Amino acid sequence: MTVYINGRIVLVERRKSAGTLQKAGSKHGRVMMRHVRIAALCGVCLAGMANPALAQQVTPTNESNELGLEDRNPAPVAEPIVVTGSRIVRRDFTAESPITTIDQDFIQDSGPATIEQSLNALPQFQATQGSQTSAITGGSGGRANANLRGLGAERTLVLFDGRRLQPSDTSGAVDLNTISSALISTVEVITGGASAVYGSDAIAGVVNFKFNNRFRGFELEGSAGISELGDAATYSGSLTWGGDFADQRGRIFLSGSYLERDTASQNARAFFDNQDGTSSPTSGLIIQSGRNPFGFGRPQNVAAFRNLFANTYGTSIPGVSSSYNINADGTIIGRNGALNLRNTQGTGYIVAEGVIRQRSLYDSTVQLPIERYTGFGRGEFDITSDITAYAQLNYANYTVDQTSASGVLQSVVDPIQIPVSNPFITPDLRILLNARPVPTAPFSYYFTGTRIGRLRVEEQYDVYQALGGLKGQLGSSFGFDVYVSHGKTTQDSRTFNQISRSRFNQVVSAADGGASLCEGGYDPFGFAPASQSCSEFLTIDTANRFTFEQTVVQGNLNGQMFELPGGTAGFAVGAEYRRNSYDAAIDPRLSPQPTGTPGVTTAPEVLGTSGQSSSGGDIAVSEIYGEILLPVLRGLEFDLAYRYSDYDRIGGVHTYKAGANWTPMRGLTIRGGYSRAIRAPSLGNLFAPREGAIGIIGRAASGGGDPCDVTGDARNGRIEGVSRDQVRALCIAQGVPVSLVDGYTYSGSANAAFRIGNPDLQEETADSYTIGAVLQPLFMDSVLDGFSLSVDYYNIKVDDAIGYVTSPIALNQCYNFGGQNPDYDPQNFACQLIERDASGLLANIQEPLFNLAQYQTSGIDFQIDASLDVANVGRLFLKSAVTYVIDYKIQSVDSEPVRDYAGTVGNAQIDGFSSTHPAWKHVTTLGVGGELGSLSLRWRYIGQQDNSIIVTDPNTDAEGVPAISYFDLIGRLAVNDDFELRGGITNLADRQPPEFGGNSVTPTSTYDVIGRRFFVGATARF
Repeated sequence: MTVYINGRIVLVERRKSAGTLQKAGSKHGRVMMRHVRIAALCGVCLAGMANPALAQQVTPTNESNELGLEDRNPAPVAEPIVVTGSRIVRRDFTAESPITTIDQDFIQDSGPATIEQSLNALPQFQATQGSQTSAITGGSGGRANANLRGLGAERTLVLFDGRRLQPSDTSGAVDLNTISSALISTVEVITGGASAVYGSDAIAGVVNFKFNNRFRGFELEGSAGISELGDAATYSGSLTWGGDFADQRGRIFLSGSYLERDTASQNARAFFDNQDGTSSPTSGLIIQSGRNPFGFGRPQNVAAFRNLFANTYGTSIPGVSSSYNINADGTIIGRNGALNLRNTQGTGYIVAEGVIRQRSLYDSTVQLPIERYTGFGRGEFDITSDITAYAQLNYANYTVDQTSASGVLQSVVDPIQIPVSNPFITPDLRILLNARPVPTAPFSYYFTGTRIGRLRVEEQYDVYQALGGLKGQLGSSFGFDVYVSHGKTTQDSRTFNQISRSRFNQVVSAADGGASLCEGGYDPFGFAPASQSCSEFLTIDTANRFTFEQTVVQGNLNGQMFELPGGTAGFAVGAEYRRNSYDAAIDPRLSPQPTGTPGVTTAPEVLGTSGQSSSGGDIAVSEIYGEILLPVLRGLEFDLAYRYSDYDRIGGVHTYKAGANWTPMRGLTIRGGYSRAIRAPSLGNLFAPREGAIGIIGRAASGGGDPCDVTGDARNGRIEGVSRDQVRALCIAQGVPVSLVDGYTYSGSANAAFRIGNPDLQEETADSYTIGAVLQPLFMDSVLDGFSLSVDYYNIKVDDAIGYVTSPIALNQCYNFGGQNPDYDPQNFACQLIERDASGLLANIQEPLFNLAQYQTSGIDFQIDASLDVANVGRLFLKSAVTYVIDYKIQSVDSEPVRDYAGTVGNAQIDGFSSTHPAWKHVTTLGVGGELGSLSLRWRYIGQQDNSIIVTDPNTDAEGVPAISYFDLIGRLAVNDDFELRGGITNLADRQPPEFGGNSVTPTSTYDVIGRRFFVGATARF
């Protein structure tokens, strides 16, 4: 493996001989000192020496410059170089921003995997939800994204050879599934804003995939992997060809690849043995209903109800409760304390933390299956010695197909009403219903549809991007590049075994229980699966289509201007036009005609959906930019850039940057810079229709949940500055009945939520600072063949961040957790977002979208590279990349305090899922290599993290996760010059994921839930 580091970059490329390495370039960094204390930096340097990071072998030279400094960064190749983060052509690899570069070997060391799995091993990245995990439980439908610094995939710009790729969704994020690893020579990652160079979205940084245009002849690559349990099989293969024609005036590159990833059984893994399954209140929960449903009815009926629990069941008499479950024998379960829960081994219920939950009846997968094909073609032709025409086509088609462990989760927003005439009402349930004030009133029913049919979702993506252009030289001092590109993404989403609202109502309202409509009818209170006839009658399939298009027209001119004491000043100028559009064609059964407010539906035909409507929109921008490189002295240069962007939706915005690179003495380079970056609101931010979401609020027992829950912190006076009595009064004012408020519980950890786009959004702005040093002392050359240590501080602050007022924020603000509602006023803005049903349960929470948030993160990256020739063994090498996160601060709205989530797990404010922000994270490789191959041990470390609840509730006893280390063993064998074998074991010690937030719960995208895996691979060239 070769990993290239930001301190000194040496490109290493394989010749046709698999055992030979050739150096092709190297680099100094550059710096401008801002916003870091000298003492802290010194301490960091010492820490970096003690805990080495990742660096690189360098090539000494005897040449000297005017300062008497040894020039250890010659550019042995004549071909011009463009470094990620700049458009100025240079003769060596220089950048004022920290750059980490990985090569194809690093990607292959993860076995047959998608690219984001390899990138996520680097400490700068945070895994995103949905690429490997379920598309049904709120993931991203199999899309794989790059998420730098945990600021969200939409704030990381992904490029291919410095050009924008085709977006994959309404956020504008690029799906890395569309890139075949066979095309990549290196991947360059820079930290901090780069909007002045590339435009919108480059807030957290840039990931630039560099095309390997040195292919000549054929290269066949294949790999296969499988877990120790015999599942999670993954296969990949690619065939690439490159050749010349017309006396080498023309060049053609063609490549195709295939990847298949199978499922992995959840039930086969011991970690999931204690998994709760689906939590109530969306699992077989019965709610009393009717006029004034919260007192009791006639005295004789009340007496029968009390006798049922006190004498028949021999349990305590439950308080006046709004909800009950039913045992398999037809008896009633009182929810408070799970009274009368019977035969837990033989039914669908278990009790966890005093909460009744429904077991998962079927196995689920912990790896999202995918089948992917990619095709790539690139052609170049030298029209003259100075002008080259080129064209490129990138195509990907992939499918993810998953069956859920459960059926449809019916929404609490518009529950099914069952009439008291339903013949399946059990005798004990009848006693309960008769005790109501209105015994004949229908009652609400919440359920999962597992007994009717398991939910299955198939997502198919079809993505292409075509471009063509001219590039070349204008005289001896100027170069140009003009191109046009157009791309289109089509996503077809089909969902099977959804439940028809109208047919379900027909069945449960029929006097015979639906027996006249389907065989046996349907018992809504039973545990047996529905008959095949009823399953077919009650279920429907739906199909949605989402289309995203992008057109880019861009022209760039670069060259040299005038001489300065340090060399020739360089410049780059350009203009760009970009238009993005999307169209969402929603199945008409999911989006009936709106009632009242445009785009809002109240009762879609499909249960468990929110009535999403078809929608669409576009946004366009025209831009001009300029960049200048000023080598003011030998060893000191400045890089300045500015861009003006005129959006048809938000108007004009300005971005700029200033960076510096200084080599004050031999072996030491200091670099740094400042940049102002922006992110324009995405198509989804502007035009997304009102649609349902899952609001993750946690559990009362763990410090989260509904503040009205009597078991929670707010109702028990455990939150500083929050009055338990005023919380109780506010709960009543919001709709929790007085008769229920002192026994009210909300056992779920999630609620129904609604989101909608906001066409009035403005751009996000970000200020980034970096400062660092690269140490390559000459005295180390006598000890090691190559040594490089870099230490870089980064600080990124995002203002006016586009984000949702999430369900936890609305609850916390409404109930004055942060002092935002000191009068406990039910008319408070946050309180108005919360809707409760007639029993006081959370029905839904509106999650509006605003320019309201502030995100700020800072930290220090350490990277080290060292190697040593060992006689009769080969080259011993050490490479390490370490990140220490100083802070990760979020201010959700301007009335909220700024909260620091560094070193915590579970916060979901940025990406909607349980994010991880360990203070320490690193990847370190120790190995030995020679002409015959290499053997290396890779150590992936994720530090300990507290539960994020501690940020808002310092007294919580909610547990976080411990530190975890994964070790991978990778071997390579060069059979001959044109054939290489490789193999490895990932998660060598078979480490189980840490548990977080409940039984068998873990952030599945961060931690390894598959276990020990084995892989083999081969590369042949001919």
